[in-house]
Amino acid sequence: MKPISFLTEEEIQKLQEAEVNSNKEQKKTAEQIEAIYTAGQNILVSASAGSGKTFVMAERILDQLARGVEISQLFISTFTVKAATELKERLEKKISQQIQETDDVDLKQHLGRQLADLPNAAIGTMDSFTQKFLGKHGYLIDIAPNFRILQNESEQLILKNEVFHQVFEEHYQGENKEKFSRLVKNFAGRGKDERGLRQQVYKIYDFLQSTSSPQKWLNESFLKGFEEADFANEKDKLTEQIKQALWNLESFFRYHLDNDAKEFPKAAYLENVQQVLDEIGSLNQESDSQAYQAVLSRVVAISKDKNGRALANSSRKADLKPLADSYNDERKAQFAKLGQLSDQITVLDYQERYHEDTWELAKNFQTFMSDFVEAYRERKRQENAFEFADISHYTIEILENFPQVREAYQERFHEVMVDEYQDTNHIQERMLELLSNGHNRFMVGDIKQSIYRFRQADPQIFNEKFQRYAQNPQEGKLILLKENFRSSSEVLSATNDVFARLMDQEVGEINYDSMHQLVFANTKLTPNPDNKAEFLIYDKNDSGQEEEESDADTKLTGEMRLVIKEILKLHQEKGVAFKEIALLTSSRSRNDQILLALSEYGIPVKTDGEQNNYLQSLEVQVMLDTLRVIHNPLQDYALVALMKSPMFNFDEDELARLSLQKAEDKIQENLYEKLLNAQKQVASQKELIHTALAEKLNQFMDILDSWRLYAKTHSLYDLIWKIYNDRFYYDYVGALPNGPARQANLYALALRADQFEKSNFKGLSRFIRMIDQVLEAQHDLASVAVAPPKDAVELMTIHKSKGLEFPYVFILNMDQDFNKQDSMSDVILSRQNGLGVKYIAKVKTGAVEAHYPKTIRLSIPSLTYTQNEKELQLASYSEQMRLLYVAMTRAERKLYLVGKGSREKLEAKEYPTAENGKLDSNTRLQARNFQDWVWAISKVFAKDNPNFSYRFVGEDQLTREAIGQLENKSSLQDSSQADNRQSETIKEALEMLKEVEVYNTLHRAAIELPSVQTPSQIKKFYEPIMDMEGVEITNQTQSTEKQISFDLPDFSTKERVTGAEIGSATHELMQRVDLSQQPTLASLKDTLKQVQTSPAVRDKINLSKILAFFDTPLGQEILANTSHLYREQPFSMLKRDQKSQEDFVVRGILDGYLLYKDRIVLFDYKTDRYDEPSQLIDRYRGQLALYGEALSRAYSIENIEKYLILLGKDEVQVVKV
Repeated sequence: MKPISFLTEEEIQKLQEAEVNSNKEQKKTAEQIEAIYTAGQNILVSASAGSGKTFVMAERILDQLARGVEISQLFISTFTVKAATELKERLEKKISQQIQETDDVDLKQHLGRQLADLPNAAIGTMDSFTQKFLGKHGYLIDIAPNFRILQNESEQLILKNEVFHQVFEEHYQGENKEKFSRLVKNFAGRGKDERGLRQQVYKIYDFLQSTSSPQKWLNESFLKGFEEADFANEKDKLTEQIKQALWNLESFFRYHLDNDAKEFPKAAYLENVQQVLDEIGSLNQESDSQAYQAVLSRVVAISKDKNGRALANSSRKADLKPLADSYNDERKAQFAKLGQLSDQITVLDYQERYHEDTWELAKNFQTFMSDFVEAYRERKRQENAFEFADISHYTIEILENFPQVREAYQERFHEVMVDEYQDTNHIQERMLELLSNGHNRFMVGDIKQSIYRFRQADPQIFNEKFQRYAQNPQEGKLILLKENFRSSSEVLSATNDVFARLMDQEVGEINYDSMHQLVFANTKLTPNPDNKAEFLIYDKNDSGQEEEESDADTKLTGEMRLVIKEILKLHQEKGVAFKEIALLTSSRSRNDQILLALSEYGIPVKTDGEQNNYLQSLEVQVMLDTLRVIHNPLQDYALVALMKSPMFNFDEDELARLSLQKAEDKIQENLYEKLLNAQKQVASQKELIHTALAEKLNQFMDILDSWRLYAKTHSLYDLIWKIYNDRFYYDYVGALPNGPARQANLYALALRADQFEKSNFKGLSRFIRMIDQVLEAQHDLASVAVAPPKDAVELMTIHKSKGLEFPYVFILNMDQDFNKQDSMSDVILSRQNGLGVKYIAKVKTGAVEAHYPKTIRLSIPSLTYTQNEKELQLASYSEQMRLLYVAMTRAERKLYLVGKGSREKLEAKEYPTAENGKLDSNTRLQARNFQDWVWAISKVFAKDNPNFSYRFVGEDQLTREAIGQLENKSSLQDSSQADNRQSETIKEALEMLKEVEVYNTLHRAAIELPSVQTPSQIKKFYEPIMDMEGVEITNQTQSTEKQISFDLPDFSTKERVTGAEIGSATHELMQRVDLSQQPTLASLKDTLKQVQTSPAVRDKINLSKILAFFDTPLGQEILANTSHLYREQPFSMLKRDQKSQEDFVVRGILDGYLLYKDRIVLFDYKTDRYDEPSQLIDRYRGQLALYGEALSRAYSIENIEKYLILLGKDEVQVVKV
């Protein structure tokens, strides 16, 4: 097809006007049209939440395809595999629709090709593209195409640890071992081993993996902060702050003396106030930083006299109390600031003193890191197994160093598109630069939804382009999509009200102004005052909350009862289905309480599946302990756990008796040795072992020995299943509450052990070591998903909810403090400044007394550390704001924010006045959680009437009666397993197992019967096996005459065509043939072009044979009765199985039939090869009988004629069955 040119700006304007004047129900906005049709330059689309960015992206792709661009010429990167799949499905639907709607034959063919190429198009995550790329071009840098991905964190950890220890040993014994040992000690903390250093090395390694060239960053930027440290400048900045603080103090004290002090004549503190003013007065224009520091320390010293009450107004007169209080409060605030400045001087002094030493340490760190990165990279190349980031690095390396490859891709891609551009990291950005030709990038994203900093995404990549394109349209076009088509006006105005007062350039990284505000566009949602956003606070004054926290497990938390009350109200009064409600949390740490509360009230819930607490689940722990004992029975904890477990059920009394079986001549023995003593009856207290216990012990030891023997000669997978079967453990957990999930966990353990042994690691001890390392690193394996209930409340993290929408959203845990772990670390990295580190210095104390230490270890943050800490604080606060934005914009109808706090304390809080319509920046930066922000906004801007209301809910409103309950809830008792590492209910379970076994034997046939089958699966129920393919007859002697021939493999590039491909292409052709007139060879050829298949298959289809079919009596009858004809009709019907007498569903597709008043003519095409028609009649008789039965039951017509149309020979044959 000839390419169609892209639209000019005037044409786009005309389109926009036409859209405005059209009478469509849902019109595209002018900005959407601009984003879909603009061409020829870089475009950045800043799309707010719910503004239809996926729609815009899909429409743009479709427009390009319709103009003759091939799908293979587009590079489309999505953030997740799921997003890619959804985009492909959307395109498939739209392209098929266009093919049907257009009459242009060229376009039909072109779009048909695009549809066929869609599965191979470059639509997917960056990772999937780089894998294909490296498979194809890896040979250029000596990487074999059969590399694998280290997806399994545990396997990665094992490799990493091995490499770390190897590099560690080399340095520890190398020539610089003194320096290296100082580095190790600097991070050892209380551990006194290499773990501290290892933790920091892995942290820096993860950071390096997100840069586009790790070694380059290590060499050029790692020590940048040390090279550029400017202490003189820091001192000047500090002096400025001191000047400002002293002047503020002076003006406060002067005002106090001139006005309020008259009320307190002769008060002692006024002399000290005067003394402070005299000190400050001694400063003048000529004073240097030393003078300011001296005055500061003297003023602070004065304030500390008399136990810190030298400047306090201690007036006791009741009528003067308010005056005295306001003076004292302001004085405290002023001196807190001065105290901080005084501390900063001390810190800066130490930083300067130890600067050289710290720099020296950092250089050693750089050397070690460099060696580690190199060794780990080399090790992965030997294993031919890489992390995703490595594959991206190699891709960048090839694109940078091999211009011919780079140019080929730049010429191939007509456009390079990225979705969720705000979550791009520096590797991906570099790759996009290399793939594009400089003016063909299309980037869609929303900086306000960038929430993946912890995965090293950098929102500044988006921000920098946003600012650049906004100021200079020559660089690229900036398009803003602000209209929100998702949410009600109540949700949007609440969101705008919060963020317009929260986000600005300083804290938030963007100024939330008219460019970013959400605009209501979903006219179908009428405003409803009931849907005004609510901020619900559980008032913890009412209940003595102290005792509640301690037994939070048994008593449901106040805020959860508050949420349940609202959910029940929605469900029972407004008829809202549970699945329309989502509960969002910023982390999963309180999920247990949430799930407990929901189950208590019988509210079904669906979690986001990825709880990584697989190894903590009870049944898996039991099995891991069992494996530990088999590996080494001298581990007491594991052995006790196994004996107490439901598998053997030893109780405390029995264990106590056994633990006293010490041999007389031994001082210390393990439990296992005591068990051996008890068996041999050689212990001093052998009379404690009664007969029943001796029998039980012998049985236990026999089984354990048999498992240990089995483990030596069998795979882990077989061993685990042997344990399940020997002690019925698998069946036992199935009978506990939540049984299917527990069984799924056990099943997964066996599979994981199997995978582990397949990935080059063998043996029980390595498997246990891997599990222990995973647990030590506080990683865990993902839990196993079990099918969730259909109508259930969704509980998920805010990160998981991104891109989804729900009618009603509760944001829980608004009072949960932000995670500050990053800023407590010994190392803080910054892309610009490099390494910031805490240096542990040995400082002489100068003490003379014997009992005082001569030196102390002092932790001194390097100058870069303090700078990086500030940068990190701003970045993480901005990230938290964006997280809250994502959470609030998930709601379609109504938003609930849920927190808790003391009403008294919250209402007493005072806040500084607003600056430029925003919360004061200190208020924003001192917030500990979401609740602090939202509460401050509702207080400071109360007179603006924000579009969300807040209310406190106390205990009196949360009694059982007040909350109500879910109607018709079945009460299932969950037997608690709180007391024990394992469960106590084994007797009942074994009874149940017996019953289950009896039941299973009676109904074996029904259990093994699948619930849905297709006619071809059922054929075998209907007839003896006529078709002897694949049936082996035993005791057949080999015939001697058989010739042995060696066929050489076919290396020709001809595509191999299978019978199945020809069959399905023929079926599609017969479905598409236009029967309104007599088909001709030409019309059949046209139809064949529309069939989605490869040219090789098309060549194999014999059209003259199909034409001949329409000359047969059946073909003629079909042409004459097209109004009675049905083609490709799906059906399903219920059948009863003869053996088990159970019902099952049959599903299939009928090729075609003619429906008359009193009879039905059924026909089916077969392309199988055959010698005699009777072979196929016998083979397909059962299938046709089923089709006939389905039709006869559907239309209540008995008379069914059945025909097979056989196309497997040179001429067509129609046979009646």
